[in-house]
Amino acid sequence: MNLFGTDGIRGTYGSTITEGTAFLLGKSLALHGGCQPIVVIARDTRVSGDALFNALVQGVYSGGGSAINLGILPTNAVGHFVRKLGSDYGVMISASHNPPQDNGLKVFDRTGLKLCQAQQQIISNTMNSLMRAMPKGRIFEPVFYDIDAIYCEDILSKVPVRLDGIHIALDCCYGASFKVAKMLFTSCGATVRAFCNSNKGELINVDCGATHAQFLADKIKGTDIPLGFAFDGDCDRLAVVENGVVVDNTAVFYAIIRYMKEQNLLRGSAVVGTVLTNSGLQNALAELGIQLVRSDVGDTNVYNKMTECGLNVGAEDSGHYLFADYATGSDALISALIVAKIYKEKGSILQYSLPYHAVEGVKTDIEWTLDKLPDLNAVKQRMQTLYPDCRVVLRKSGTENKLRLYVEGDNCHEVQKLVVATLAPIKKPS
Repeated sequence: MNLFGTDGIRGTYGSTITEGTAFLLGKSLALHGGCQPIVVIARDTRVSGDALFNALVQGVYSGGGSAINLGILPTNAVGHFVRKLGSDYGVMISASHNPPQDNGLKVFDRTGLKLCQAQQQIISNTMNSLMRAMPKGRIFEPVFYDIDAIYCEDILSKVPVRLDGIHIALDCCYGASFKVAKMLFTSCGATVRAFCNSNKGELINVDCGATHAQFLADKIKGTDIPLGFAFDGDCDRLAVVENGVVVDNTAVFYAIIRYMKEQNLLRGSAVVGTVLTNSGLQNALAELGIQLVRSDVGDTNVYNKMTECGLNVGAEDSGHYLFADYATGSDALISALIVAKIYKEKGSILQYSLPYHAVEGVKTDIEWTLDKLPDLNAVKQRMQTLYPDCRVVLRKSGTENKLRLYVEGDNCHEVQKLVVATLAPIKKPS
């Protein structure tokens, strides 16, 4: 059984994710990492992160490996330092945008990429074969000295920008960016006001951050701060706020693509989105002579499609932006720097992205029980037959027992109601 979902091993701490899970993962990585393998580890601020880190490191040691503790840093920092330090694996302990009671284990290979399905299966098989022993005692693994400043310097070497005279607000959602985000933007010369920028893992993602961007919008509305960035728990998602207005993520993606094309930074005449990317972007990009290539949902799938097609820019509508020239995964700090650079050079992001017009669409999450899941392709094909002008995406969530429904087109609300009615028997009782 593959223990990995769409983005690592994730679930509620104490049930799906335990110290035993982390121990077995650490030992399995060490056993597959060659002679005296090195595993780079970072985490977000969740209360459970310290215990999982301790168990993970004990597992690495028991398998004959050693660990490097990056402390609290964004997910992309793991992939970055795996490459920079020549390590064998990397692990980010985080459940990303999920609530505080959840946690997860995202694993990177020595190239800084998240494990492919074949690698996941190998590690899962080893974990399943090992004796499920609980770790004992504690490990003291000091944080790599001055790692926050090193990461800031490395990012700015890739995306050099000066933001002198610009007021910027940051919502760090009590997560992995709570310290490094303000450090980064201050070093660029910006005047920074930060919210939720303390180590309070019990509040991570709670009514703040990239999935609750209106919090930041309300904070800066009517102030002299024109630009704001909200990050999620592990700082791989970004939400952009301008003058108290939350900018649509797809509009942000359009602005990024347009700017990169104007600066001759776009590799090829195409970018990668997902099956959920609004078709309005496809229409707007066609006017620029740019093709939208679609992948399955998941930033790993986006990056793989970028690699397959030789492209350097991709995104998910959730606020994951990927730049192959700068990183192997989504880093909201890098994305925010690029958007800030666009704002400085081109002015309003809202105005700069005006050529993009969203096609009407609707999203719905439907909870389900394992024993009643129908043939989703059959449901989808029936809707496409009844409403050929609509685009229907129906899929299982990789992190929750939910179906994700997205319908796009003039009759999207009718299709939504019909699909929900069709799937009513599988819904969990309220």
